[in-house]
Amino acid sequence: MSEALKLERGNLDVVELQAEVARMADMVCEATRQAALDGIASSLSIAADRSLETPDRVREIANQVLSRACIMQSEIDRFMAVARGQRH
Repeated sequence: MSEALKLERGNLDVVELQAEVARMADMVCEATRQAALDGIASSLSIAADRSLETPDRVREIANQVLSRACIMQSEIDRFMAVARGQRH
């Protein structure tokens, strides 16, 4: 294979990786935005409903946010492994 063809193929790999990084960044931003909106809506709901169950509801929401963060971290770890050329 000629050096020019190797270089062109390498450049194509870089472009594909850059596109994948951009897609991942968009996904993370959207998930973060949605989690923030969900948290705000839940907080407003809890603030409006001052009851004895409020601490339990706050804990439940915090656990949901942590669960989403774990899922996103797992996706990021998987993506980074692929980006490094490792099988995941």
